[in-house]
Amino acid sequence: MNINYLNSNIMKTSKLFIATLFCLTLITSCSDDDDNPIPVLEEELITNVSLTFVNDADANDVVVLANVAPDGQEGASNNIINGSFTSGATYSLTLSLLNAEDADDVEDVLNDDIIPEADEHFFVYAVNGINLTVTRDSDDIEGPNGSNLGVNTTWVAGAASTGNVQIRLVHEPESVDDSDEFGSSTGGSEDVNITFQGVEIQ
Repeated sequence: MNINYLNSNIMKTSKLFIATLFCLTLITSCSDDDDNPIPVLEEELITNVSLTFVNDADANDVVVLANVAPDGQEGASNNIINGSFTSGATYSLTLSLLNAEDADDVEDVLNDDIIPEADEHFFVYAVNGINLTVTRDSDDIEGPNGSNLGVNTTWVAGAASTGNVQIRLVHEPESVDDSDEFGSSTGGSEDVNITFQGVEIQ
């Protein structure tokens, strides 16, 4: 028997076996990847946002700015303004952020998700045309890098005026600054960005 011929056949068989084994390994790996996909963390759905301002000297003097977005903040929404501010009055703000997609199982996104992860969130406020000022309270929740998150705030209504009030909730900002009490941030993504138009101080 030709030894060279025999060795050649053995080498060809070995190469074929190795190639087959390699292909089977690839197929198995792909199958494993499909069976165990990497989990994707989805943003929390926020359908209802409300800002309730209560006059510190008169509990009957209440201003509510509400936003309803049935499909979440990326979808269509409706703003509702109830009441007007009283010139010279001081108001405490109560925030509410809910996921009411399932009316039988409403989720409190603010208290269940945002506050427990306060180091990853920051509220930014802005006003345009209306004489409102804001202070982040001493008992506010600690946010990124020791900042005040912007959940517990006090607002003062100045001279009679009409304008816009904006609230933004920034997720994982690169930097934040609360030295201007309205707050500012860079980077990150917005979980909420709502502007209420035609808010009044009388």
